[in-house]
Amino acid sequence: MLKTMRKAALSSDESAQVLAALRAGIDPAKLTRELAAQHPGGAGFARRLVDTASARLWLDDGAPIADVLTMLEVRHRFELSLANARAYAVEILSSALHEMDGDSTHLIPPAKETRYAAA
Repeated sequence: MLKTMRKAALSSDESAQVLAALRAGIDPAKLTRELAAQHPGGAGFARRLVDTASARLWLDDGAPIADVLTMLEVRHRFELSLANARAYAVEILSSALHEMDGDSTHLIPPAKETRYAAA
C-alpha cells in the first residue's frame, strides 16, 4: 500500500513556491534534492510535492491526463517497479486533480435565476 501525503506538513505557500519554481524552469530533480535537504519529511515528501506540482503544471497547460500519467511513470521508471510506478503516478495525479478541484470550490458560483420565477 502506498503512503499518502501528509497534509499537516504541507502548506499552501510551500506548494505555491514549488509550482512557481517549476514554472520558472527549474529542473524537477534539482528542486526535489533541495527540498529533501531542507524538509524534515525527507526525499519521499519532496518527491511527492514536486511531482504533484509538476502534474498540476501540465494539467494547467492543457496536457491530456494520459500524458501526465505517462510523465509521472517515466520520471520514476528506474526507482520503482512497473506496477508501483503506475500506482504512484495514479495517486499523484489524483492528488493534483483534487487540489485543482479544491481551488475552484472557493469561487462563488454565479446565481442562476430559475426559468419560471415569478416576477
